[in-house]
Amino acid sequence: MSTTSPLLSEASQLTGSQGFNGTSKFASGLQQVLARAVGIATLPLHSLEAGLTKLNDRQAAIQNLDRVFTSLQISASSLNSTLQNNLKTTSISDASVLSATVASTAGAGTFSVEVLNAGVFSTAISTAGASPVTDPSTAGITTSASLTLTLGGSPVTITPATSSLSDLADAINSSASAGVQATVVNVGSTGSPDYRLSLASKSLGAAAIQLTGIEGDLISTSTPGTLASYKVNGVATPVTSTSRTVTLAPGLTVNLLGQSPSGVATTITVHNDATAAAAGLGSLARAYNSAFDALAAQHGQAAGVLAGDSLLNLLNGVLTHLGTYSNGTSAHSLAAFGVTIDKSGHLSVDPVALTSAANADFSGFLTTVGGTATGGFLKVAGDTLTGIEDTTSGALKLESSHLTDQIAARQSRITSEQSRLTVLQDNLIRQIARADAAISALESKVSYVNGLFYSITGNNNNPNGNSNQGL
Repeated sequence: MSTTSPLLSEASQLTGSQGFNGTSKFASGLQQVLARAVGIATLPLHSLEAGLTKLNDRQAAIQNLDRVFTSLQISASSLNSTLQNNLKTTSISDASVLSATVASTAGAGTFSVEVLNAGVFSTAISTAGASPVTDPSTAGITTSASLTLTLGGSPVTITPATSSLSDLADAINSSASAGVQATVVNVGSTGSPDYRLSLASKSLGAAAIQLTGIEGDLISTSTPGTLASYKVNGVATPVTSTSRTVTLAPGLTVNLLGQSPSGVATTITVHNDATAAAAGLGSLARAYNSAFDALAAQHGQAAGVLAGDSLLNLLNGVLTHLGTYSNGTSAHSLAAFGVTIDKSGHLSVDPVALTSAANADFSGFLTTVGGTATGGFLKVAGDTLTGIEDTTSGALKLESSHLTDQIAARQSRITSEQSRLTVLQDNLIRQIARADAAISALESKVSYVNGLFYSITGNNNNPNGNSNQGL
């Protein structure tokens, strides 16, 4: 796809007849002389314009290659994220008791958890003010400039911006050490509101909540919580936790949702799962094939504007290296896991073969695919694609920048050439106009002399077409 410069449409105007309207019999001949002179002088401009068109076409082709290889780089990065977070899955026998989050680092296996107590957060609600607080943004429960909030015996000073209930809640929530979440709640009716301060501990446990000001204790009701407790894999001694989110094994986090039926443990099974990896490799293959097709369009009988450019050899080498990647042995190659180059040169992913081979040798699969920071295919892909896509030193970026400079220089030369030709044409028009005026004046004098001669001689064959009758 070429990009037409606005300079190109102006070149043809230089060969026209602007500014010259002759009156002599030789006017058309003089116009031809003008057109021929300007046409010859315009030849270098046409050459510059043709060169600019080629540069624009090359730039468009380079930008297209840059686009498809950037997409390939993004696909490799996305696959890297997939391998870090989505290579394991879990099945849970009772989803009302537990949920789980599993990382790719988790080991496959089966765990049992009996939740004895999902835990309770300590809560408290403030006393009523001298009169009900009907607007928490203006009224409050204390006139204290600062208050003391205590959770389990650890006092923290709270300094609200104003005495309003809303500002008091904001001050508690903005305190990093308070350990309490504050909300404003209406314990009255819609027609007769009575807003109070509701507090809840951020951790499970029996720690009591207290809030005091100059009026004394501002808490009406305080209810201590309880720790979460559970048994793992039948171990008799319960585990206690201040959080409902607990780490059951490296890479395996469990959320305690509810209490288990008495004596019944919930089973969590961690499985290796290559499904997400197969989808990620499929996306990478599509990006690879787009890059392959873009390169193929520059070769063969209908070769594009980049035919013969050494950059094509570099990019073809990159695709070949990635598509046939091996980690040293055939068993640890992409082909061993269903990722192959077909007869057309496209990268093909067989998800069934990939899943089967990965499940049979999951550690080998992980080693082969690797990661952008650790090794394997993704390390090679990341480093190689950075070599051609780096914003300052990448081969494609440098080529595009070089072409941009060439295009700017060519456009500047065209502008200068057009200015030169405009001056030349204007000068020629003035010179030819003067010549035409001189010829026209001579023709007028010849016509007058002829008329006078034929009027004297009485010859009716006046070449000026005048009749001699009546003279």
